[in-house]
Amino acid sequence: MNLRVRVAGRDADDHVVVTEGNSPRQELARFLNREGPYAQKWIRLESGEYVRYDNIVSVYDPGEDDGAASASTRGNPHSI
Repeated sequence: MNLRVRVAGRDADDHVVVTEGNSPRQELARFLNREGPYAQKWIRLESGEYVRYDNIVSVYDPGEDDGAASASTRGNPHSI
């Protein structure tokens, strides 16, 4: 299970692994509130690559077809 993220300057989406025991929605809230591993400046992608939190422009649960559990990290990042 993972969240899909869009990194600034890239055409393709990347992924962040959902922490075991969390739902994608809980992980999205942790991401937006910068809790746990997301409190760091560098965020580890599923591929093992690290990107700066500030370079992630959007994040969402790919299981939500209607986009209900999605958010932009720009503007008001704490609303989901």
